[in-house]
Amino acid sequence: MTHFLIKTIYFWLIGFFLAILEIQIEGEYGWAEKLPTWRAKPGSRLDKIFKKLMTNKELTGYHTALTIFILLFAHWPFIWNWQWSIWQELELLSIYVMFTVIWDFLWFVLNPKLSLRKFGSERVWWHKKWLGKFPIDYYGGILLSLILLLPAVLKFGLFGWFQMIILLGVNLVLTIFTIIFYPKAY
Repeated sequence: MTHFLIKTIYFWLIGFFLAILEIQIEGEYGWAEKLPTWRAKPGSRLDKIFKKLMTNKELTGYHTALTIFILLFAHWPFIWNWQWSIWQELELLSIYVMFTVIWDFLWFVLNPKLSLRKFGSERVWWHKKWLGKFPIDYYGGILLSLILLLPAVLKFGLFGWFQMIILLGVNLVLTIFTIIFYPKAY
């Protein structure tokens, strides 16, 4: 239980600092809008597949390389210790998917050029579909994250449920604290 809590906090911290790093790279222009990065040719098979999987987002070299780098780095403990199990993999992927939602949202929270008042479909063009105040991707990411933990619930019972509660609760609490207490450098 303690290990899962530490992993969840650790990934939240990575999301926090990755959001800050991306703000330094992208500024106020999200989804690599102004970066000189490779982009899938519009209408190509790769473009169509990616847009279907990612709610109509554009495939960029920047995001592809960054995603692969993060996933490789997240799997580093398996390489270092040469120990892997399906349970550890599902746990890692669950935390990773939740991390991507938090990382994306923190980009807005921490960005001195933006505010949560500007967080909406008018300003955030790369999130094409919204449900209420949040992109549909966030709901899908949170749901996928919990689904990835579902086998642990089925195998470990109460312990698996605690993992879900920790994953949701820790990310929610740390994000709310950040919204309230992070000083923006205007």
